[in-house]
Amino acid sequence: MFENIVIPGLYLATFLTLTLVLLDQYKMSRLRRQLAAQSVTIDILRNDVRALYAGSVGEDGRIHRLESRTRRIKERQEQLENSNHAERPYEQAIRMVQKGTSIEDLMSVCNLSKGEADLIMMMHGTDQSGSDNKEQYH
Repeated sequence: MFENIVIPGLYLATFLTLTLVLLDQYKMSRLRRQLAAQSVTIDILRNDVRALYAGSVGEDGRIHRLESRTRRIKERQEQLENSNHAERPYEQAIRMVQKGTSIEDLMSVCNLSKGEADLIMMMHGTDQSGSDNKEQYH
């Protein structure tokens, strides 16, 4: 009777072992396919990163050139603004001369030298008869 139980038990154990081996093989096959798919995805991502890096190297140079150009434009703008500020005392002096301001006031208010004040007075001043002083020098 013991033999009658052992043989079917061995068959059952063999069947279960074979079933487990087949399941393991199926799972291993599925994991290999997933691994292959993930390897392809990793290769694609690696190529994308290389392309982005290569592009960023070129963009870095372009950004550097743009920053340099922006800095030069800003410096030029500051120079222009400074030159405009330098012209303002002369504009103010011209307006003052046209209103009849004295040369001493012109020199002190606009911070001009005697030669500058004389020149502005000569070019933009009016004499007492109403004609321009510059007409006298033509």
